Amino acid sequence: MVAQFREEMRLLKSNRPQKKKNKDQDMVGKWQHCALSGQALTKPIMSCALGRLYTKEAVINLLLDKSTKSHIKRLSDVVELKLTDNAAYKNEIHADLYIDHYSSPYVCPVIGLEMSGKYRFAFNWTCGCVVSERALIEIPSETCHKCGIEINKEDIIIINGNGEDIKKMTDQMKKRKERLKKEKKKKTDNSETNSNNEEKSLNNNEKLSKNKRPAGDNDKQNKKNKINSDKTESKNKFEDSNSYKKLFHKNSEKKDKAHWVTYNPYYN
Repeated sequence: MVAQFREEMRLLKSNRPQKKKNKDQDMVGKWQHCALSGQALTKPIMSCALGRLYTKEAVINLLLDKSTKSHIKRLSDVVELKLTDNAAYKNEIHADLYIDHYSSPYVCPVIGLEMSGKYRFAFNWTCGCVVSERALIEIPSETCHKCGIEINKEDIIIINGNGEDIKKMTDQMKKRKERLKKEKKKKTDNSETNSNNEEKSLNNNEKLSKNKRPAGDNDKQNKKNKINSDKTESKNKFEDSNSYKKLFHKNSEKKDKAHWVTYNPYYN
């Protein structure tokens, strides 16, 4: 009897119509609350490579908790979003307790669409600027619409995307990490080559400075060489003049001396 009663209850529960998911509640949960803590989003708002929204405090708590496994392993795995405030936004509840879920504190800076979940939004991983997907499609540009930085298509992240978007962004995340590793390695190699070139140039300069004499020493040596050359030149001239004299005056060196008897020192 008890078994029959349980079976009837099971059948009743299975035939009971299931409650449909409230799209508004799901949308509010994704676009106005942190994906980690579930608390309301407050600036600074962060996002990962899969387009989920977080508060910075929740991200820091996640990084401090080493036991939790996540694709966010360091602060470089998230980007702080640069959002455009909605001047017309008023966070208030109406008299009939109606809440406008399609009103958002942030808008697209290009075409003014509200970032409430009704429209698809995206951000650039390099700069973090948030714009609507419609603005990217209708106004194509190779630079960011907000800050003007160059855009790489692989760096465009869809915020709170569907299953296909998440699969695509997962592949983009892997490619981006490989690209950044290659760029980092290239920078380190260039820095090493530059440092080696600088060391070689310093060593060459040191060798040249050792081989060179100071300017003062060179001046002294030049003066000394000039004096010696002048002396040798004057000596040669003197010798040449004596040789010429000898040619024409053979007995000029011999003087006629008086006889010893008639020798007078006053006249000789």
